[in-house]
Parts: sequence; C-alpha cells; structure tokens
Amino acid sequence: MKKINFKSIFLFCLLTFSNLFSEQKIDTFSNGKPIEIYAEEGIEWHKNEKKYIANGNAKAMQEDFVVTSDLIEAFYADGDDSGTRITILKARGNVKIRNKSAHISGGKIAIFDVKKDYFKITGDNLALVSQDDKLNAKKKIEFWRKENIAIATGQAVAKKEQKYTLRAHRLAWYLDKDNNSNDDNFKIRKIIGFKNVEIENDNEIAFSDKALYNSLKDECKLFGNVKIKRGENYLSGDYAVINMKTGVSKLLPQKKSGINRTEERVRALIKKDKNDE
Repeated sequence: MKKINFKSIFLFCLLTFSNLFSEQKIDTFSNGKPIEIYAEEGIEWHKNEKKYIANGNAKAMQEDFVVTSDLIEAFYADGDDSGTRITILKARGNVKIRNKSAHISGGKIAIFDVKKDYFKITGDNLALVSQDDKLNAKKKIEFWRKENIAIATGQAVAKKEQKYTLRAHRLAWYLDKDNNSNDDNFKIRKIIGFKNVEIENDNEIAFSDKALYNSLKDECKLFGNVKIKRGENYLSGDYAVINMKTGVSKLLPQKKSGINRTEERVRALIKKDKNDE
C-alpha cells in the first residue's frame, strides 16, 4: 500500500489558498460605470471617513482607464449608504495611469476626480506617451479624459522622434483620434507652450515667450521676443512661423495698434565666412 505524503498535501493546499487570497477585490460604481479595485495586501473599509484603502500593488479600473500604485484611497459620496459610488481616487507611490489614448508613468501622487473625468499626477520625472509622441514634466501633469487634453508643468518637454523637440515651463497637449489607424491610436492635434519656450528641429533652434504648434499644417508659430538660431546666424523679432515640413522659417514684424501705428523691425546677425570678401 502506497504511503500518503500528508506534508505534500498540506503544502499544496497552503499554496492554493495563498494564491486565492493573494489579491483582494471590490466592485464599486461611479457615473453609472463599474469600478474594480484590487490589492495584494488587503482592502480596508473606513466607514466613518467613507473610503476604502487598497494596499500593496493596488489597482483601480474603470473601462479602459487603469490606475496602479502602492496604495489607493477610494472616497465615496456622503449620503450613499451602500458606499459604492466612488467620487475621488487618490494614489500614492509608483503611480502609473493609462487609457487607450495615453500612458503616464513616474508619478508619486495622483488625484482622480471621477465625476469631472480629470486627474492630476505629480512627480519629478513624469512621462506621458501617446503613440509616437512623448511629454515629460518635472512638476505635474493634468489630464482631461473626455477632451483628451494634457497640461504639463515644470521644465515640460514635448518630443516627436526625428521631427521636433518643444520645451517650455508649461505645455498644453491636445490629442485627437487617428482616423487613418484601425486601432484606437491617438495623435497630437496641437501644442501650446507658455514661458521660456524653445523649439528645436534638424535645421534650427528658436526661442520665444509663447508658441503654437499645429500638426495639420506641420508648422509652429512663435510669439514675443523671438530668436531663431541657424548655424552661426541669428534672427530676432516679435513673431515667426516655422514650417517643419519645408524647413522654411519666416520672421515677421509685429504690427502695433493705435493712431501712431508703427512696426517692430526684424533684425538679423549673419556671421561672415572668413573666405568671403
């Protein structure tokens, strides 16, 4: 008669039950849509504070929207006896956020207002990636899901490989669905840069107070204290248009309003070649 190894059976049962209970889950709702919250180290219900706390590799999901972090606090509305209608999600530690249009990483703290469909993520090494476009920031990134608008603050950098790099204190990103793609891909429609703007491509680098990049026209308009550097040559003025496709840059004077209307002059500094007479 074969001897039964009770020790092996015990270990098998122990591993089975540990796997079953290694991840806790609760189902909630908000705006009529289900929200699932997971955690490896358990979920606490704080009835007096009307919130849940998910600990350890926590994750919250609503349709295509996913938040992962070390800890997630889920607050539900006052007067909701069932405690299932989530209003605010707060994530702390190693925060990552993604949906079908973008993926954000590098966050320390994030707050998601479920009703407004808006979240703010803070950190000193933030990155938002959408298809071939990338947005970085050293302070915070705000994102409006319905409108697909992102605002990056703090040494913000928008980059498209082998095309351009746009830097500013604050950058506003506008995304649109790519109709030429069969997948749920999104592309940049326009970018607005504010304060200490710098745009660089293969041909030149330009500086201004404000910038507006239009992806349909593939051009960037620069406003205020414009300086364009191409090689050793410099152009300066108050307004410029850079065509990314043709490589043509136009520096134009800014017209002044009023009775005594005048125009600011465009200035150029052309470095003379030593072989020229």
